[in-house]
Amino acid sequence: MNDEHRAGSPESRVSQESRIDDIRFGIVELTVDPEAGHITVTGPKLPPVALRRSPGTDSDRRSPIGTRAPALLELEIDGTVVAVDPGLGFVSRRSRRVDVRHDGRHYRLTPTADDRSTLLRDDHRIGEFVLSPDAVAGADWDVESQIAPLEAALGYLLAAAFGVGAPGFVKSAIGAGTVAF
Repeated sequence: MNDEHRAGSPESRVSQESRIDDIRFGIVELTVDPEAGHITVTGPKLPPVALRRSPGTDSDRRSPIGTRAPALLELEIDGTVVAVDPGLGFVSRRSRRVDVRHDGRHYRLTPTADDRSTLLRDDHRIGEFVLSPDAVAGADWDVESQIAPLEAALGYLLAAAFGVGAPGFVKSAIGAGTVAF
């Protein structure tokens, strides 16, 4: 990725455009604007997906999208508005999960370690997003799963909007925070 910054640094609060070369889906283009609360994912092999924070609402600065309140978020998948349901994002990793139901499927992005989050489709792992020392390295897709381009775009969007990885209970309890890109 280009122009990556860790959440919480001053640079992470400005609009960023990044490109990831995904081994399965080619170029993934991310635009993250934390101040405006707008994140988009596009690519030659991906349908467009976008997540917006309600206009006029302030960022809570806990995630790149600026809120975990479902009522303040609008997820658009290939032109259709879909509900997104992020957990509250407090001490446990499970509280930082994000759920989306679309086209009869249930998707969940959930942190599984300090530096990684897993994307599930109907409770089955289809991919894992990994954080390198400076940024998200991309997705490691399950080789035995049929993964649609829409699912890849959604995974990248959720990772960009809510971050990858989270500290465990003990680290969270003493003040460590989530890492996003």
